[in-house]
Amino acid sequence: MKKIDVKLTDSSYPIFIGSGIFAKLRGLLEKYELNKNIMFIVDEKVMEFHNKKILNEFYSYKGKMSCYVVKQGEKSKSYTELNKIYSFLLEKNYGRDSLIIAIGGGVTGDLAGFAAATYMRGIQLVHVPTTLLAMVDSSIGGKTGINFEAKKNMVGAFYQPKLVLIDTDFIETLPEREITSGMGEVIKCTYMADRKFFKYVQENIEKAYKNDGKVLSWFIYEAAAIKAAVVSQDEKEAGLRKILNLGHTFAHSFETNLKFKIKHGEAVIAGLISALYLSQKTGLISEKDLDYYLSLPLKVKLPAQIKKPPMEDLFKVMLHDKKNREGKIKFVLVAGPGKIVLDAEADKKAVSYAISRMRQTIG
Repeated sequence: MKKIDVKLTDSSYPIFIGSGIFAKLRGLLEKYELNKNIMFIVDEKVMEFHNKKILNEFYSYKGKMSCYVVKQGEKSKSYTELNKIYSFLLEKNYGRDSLIIAIGGGVTGDLAGFAAATYMRGIQLVHVPTTLLAMVDSSIGGKTGINFEAKKNMVGAFYQPKLVLIDTDFIETLPEREITSGMGEVIKCTYMADRKFFKYVQENIEKAYKNDGKVLSWFIYEAAAIKAAVVSQDEKEAGLRKILNLGHTFAHSFETNLKFKIKHGEAVIAGLISALYLSQKTGLISEKDLDYYLSLPLKVKLPAQIKKPPMEDLFKVMLHDKKNREGKIKFVLVAGPGKIVLDAEADKKAVSYAISRMRQTIG
């Protein structure tokens, strides 16, 4: 079992990564002296495939314990679902001495995290991510929230968990598109590291799709370590943490315009390709570098729907991006290995060019 520490001023916490380590969860709750009144918020598919694993681990648990099941999909990241969780907590008489354990992907974690952040002004939270995307991204860093008026993550809070437990065995039951979804964030992290990580992912990405545990564990550890290091330096996205938004200005627009019918990671990969073309168009990287950087994301097959949204509709969503300042769209772009440019501006013509080239390139 490997351990990564997210070092923050007031709310540091550990990330544990390993195969079969869900069995260690109870011991870790005791070690870190977390509250004994537990409410599990669990993804419906996780309950379908892994209910025995969860129930066996807590079979003889003597504390208070309840389970709330969340339906899959972005529709669950809503006020309606959040209010149901509040009602459930009240109905079961959970007080401030409670602990929410989120077991699922990004939707479950974001929703459960926001519930924990706001119920009785904050109760304890533990993340047990079960998708590759959640393992390398959403479970780390304390971003919680729900969607509002078809805009992604418009209402939320920074709220750190007490610990994150990543049992890589959960990946075994994931469909291929979920691997792709997580791969978007893994690929994003390769641009923030040296060429070594980029090369390793480039050479081994096919093995990840064949569920090679050694390769996937390495992907997860490296990506999680990169995110933990960034969050440790900039908890609330005042500066450095913005690098984690590489490709996301484009990606959120693709997702929103397609009514979240594509996976987040699929949108991120399309966003990364667009950001690379914009990086070249604005003079940050050469044509040779562009070809090199594109060689990795182009290994992933993307859904054809990404080509559908009209350019004007994409711009409308970009204008509401949370990173914007003074009404100007801000992009995160690539300038070289480990060199990320924040708050880059580009005119509409250049952005349209980048999206058009992305659509041509993905076939």
